[in-house]
Amino acid sequence: MFSCRAAWQRCGPLARRAAYRLQRDVVQRRPMSSVPGGSGENIVYALLCGGAFVGAVTYAVKTVSSDAARFNDRVAEIKARPKSEWQPRPWPHKSQDDEEV
Repeated sequence: MFSCRAAWQRCGPLARRAAYRLQRDVVQRRPMSSVPGGSGENIVYALLCGGAFVGAVTYAVKTVSSDAARFNDRVAEIKARPKSEWQPRPWPHKSQDDEEV
């Protein structure tokens, strides 16, 4: 306990001075001379993102509408197939009867 307190008393002022010096050494930010986004760069990004979004939505709508028709055709084809009547399997399996005998 005593050694911990002694370490704090000895190192505390040093840590405070180092922290204060770090705050002063930071490079100052300079305000820009123009309005943010004044170069038109943000407008280009907005147009690119908007175009990509419109393209994605168009592709999704086109794909979903064409897939719906294909899906309906596929379901009709599956329902038109001939079906055999379902019959349950015999229990116990024949292979188990052979092993026991």
